Amino acid sequence: MSERLVLHRQERPFAGEALQAGQALLAQLQSAKATGRFIIDLPEILAGLGDKDVALRDGDELIIPKQRQEVTVIGEVQNGGSYQFLPNLQRADYIAMSGGITRKADRGRIYVVRADGRTAKRSSSLLARNYDTAMKPGDIVVVPLDTERMPRLALWQAVTQILYNVAVSVAALNSF
Repeated sequence: MSERLVLHRQERPFAGEALQAGQALLAQLQSAKATGRFIIDLPEILAGLGDKDVALRDGDELIIPKQRQEVTVIGEVQNGGSYQFLPNLQRADYIAMSGGITRKADRGRIYVVRADGRTAKRSSSLLARNYDTAMKPGDIVVVPLDTERMPRLALWQAVTQILYNVAVSVAALNSF
């Protein structure tokens, strides 16, 4: 019985340390300054179009990015990088300039992040080439990794393991 009391006494300091660590984390979170982005259409607001209004509070910052002249391609491409913006090029053209996508790319989830932080959807117009996205200066083309894709060897290992387990289960049931 005295051994159990000793165990409880050893566990209590650990619980106290965990409580202190939790309180320290809570204090850090409470003192942390929140950061985030709020995307606005500044030219529309300045022109007085629509009924949009933006309220600024003390400490808010309005950051207007410089006009960029490049398009960047990142992710699952052969050789990602930044390329000079040319108005006649589409998303697929910039991907091709990067050497094309890799076998691990998720072709259906390629997206464009605009310079102002918005995410552009693919064009669904029949006139748009291959349902491509019109590019703008400062855009970033993101070619994500296909996380659902499973290598063939791993797939067949999983399938054979399942078949083996089924065969062992059937053999065990037949032995009764």
